Order: sequence, then C-alpha cells, then structure tokens
Amino acid sequence: MATTGSETDGRYEIVEPAFDRQLAMDVFDALPPSHPMFGLAELDVTVPLARIEAMRAAGTRVSLFAFLVRSIAVAIGEHPEMNAMRHGRRLVRFEDVDVDVPVEVQTPEGKFPRQVVLRRAQDRSAAELYAEIEAARSHHDRTGDVRREDGWPRPLLRALKLTPRTLRLAIMRRFMRNAFLVKRRTGTTSVTSVGKFASASGFVFTFSTGPRATLFAVGGVEEKPRLHEGRIEPRPVLSLSIMINHDLVDGAPAARFASRLKAMIEAGVGLDVVT
Repeated sequence: MATTGSETDGRYEIVEPAFDRQLAMDVFDALPPSHPMFGLAELDVTVPLARIEAMRAAGTRVSLFAFLVRSIAVAIGEHPEMNAMRHGRRLVRFEDVDVDVPVEVQTPEGKFPRQVVLRRAQDRSAAELYAEIEAARSHHDRTGDVRREDGWPRPLLRALKLTPRTLRLAIMRRFMRNAFLVKRRTGTTSVTSVGKFASASGFVFTFSTGPRATLFAVGGVEEKPRLHEGRIEPRPVLSLSIMINHDLVDGAPAARFASRLKAMIEAGVGLDVVT
C-alpha cells in the first residue's frame, strides 16, 4: 500500500480490498431489493442474565447471545410466516429455523466474519447453540478455517477469484432467487451481534433483508432506569433491532411476533437452572 497526498485531499492511501471483502461487497450488490420494516426494542434482561449466571455457576456453559438466538428461533417457529423466503415469484415457508451467525476470526488479510449456520435452532437449547458457536471459533484457531457444513470449497473460491465481477454478480443474483440454496448456505434468518464490541447500548440495522423474511442485530447491554414493581430502579437493558421484509410479512403478524419475542426474552424462557 502506497501512501500519497495532495494539497486539496491531504494524505491518503488506495487499498485493494482482500478477496473476502470483495466477496462481501458482491453479495450485498447481488441482494434482491426489499422493503424492510424496523423494530427497535429495549429489553429488560435482568432475569435471563441472572439465570445465565446461575447456569454457569452450576457448570453449564452458555451466553446471552446464544440465549437470544434460541429465543428468536423459537419465536419464529411459532410464527411460520416469519420463516418465509422468496423463491422466484413464489414464497417458501420452512419448518426448520436455521440461524446464520457471524464468528469474527483472524485471517492473513485481517479480521473477517465467518458465517456459522445453526441448524434447527428452534429445537435446541441455548447451551447447545453456544457449544456449536464456540466449536466453530475453536476450530478456526487450530486450523485457520471455520467448520461449517456448507463452507466454501477452496476450489470454488479460487474459481470465483478468477471470475470477472460482472459474471460473479450474475451467478449470485441467480443463487438468491432459489430459496432452497439460500437456506442451505445461509439459513432462514440471520442474527448478528455488535454489543460485545461496544461499551454502550445502541441500535444497528441494515436496509435489506435479502430474500429472507427477518434479520436481527443485537446491541449492547446498559443499565437504564425502568419501572419495576411500582418503583423506578436501574435495570440491565438490551438493544435489539428487528428487520422484517414487508414484501413477505404484513404489519400485524410482525407485531405479534415481536411481542412474543420480547416476552420470551424478558422472562428467560428456556434457561433452566439445574440444581
């Protein structure tokens, strides 16, 4: 990388993006247009945090993020319209909720997210989901790659690197029109978390859900004043962004889904402490 500059622009450097970054740019450019609805929820996570602490003390490895993934999957499973995906001009409603989550790893080109698809997440415990996420991260630390059943084969990556970008985009757009291929590679929904990289709460959202019905972004946890049992007191509050594809889901079912998800998370449903 060469650093240069001018009197008008100041000093700057022109950087050739790593191929991982170029592929990410191509995927976003290839996403089909959608019209998302946004829900910004602040959730009182006092109960789930207490139960997670008790489970850890009892020897069960679990995390708030894994619990949130499970809660989202269970709520989607109860509302099948939220597990829909575009398939050409038709819709496919899947029974299994396969959740795509990013795992940030160190590569020779820098830090990049590697996607891990948690299959049938609605039928699994938070501890099981946590174990799979950590196994993927640990596998990368040992081998330099993230274990995933639908990972990019190296020959395909080499072929994509040699393929002109216009042709890559055409292939990706064709891929995005097939709900079954999208499910196999990237699941039926996606949950990303920026909270662990931030020191305060906040909302994060994107402007496209792609061919899927939902997308979620987990923010940070911050103590905020909340009314509890008739008193104002500080409570840990989680920021959660919910993006729903309005092309696939109407407002009323989206609201019912969001209400159910909020109730499940705040009640710590599924976090059972074994004594």
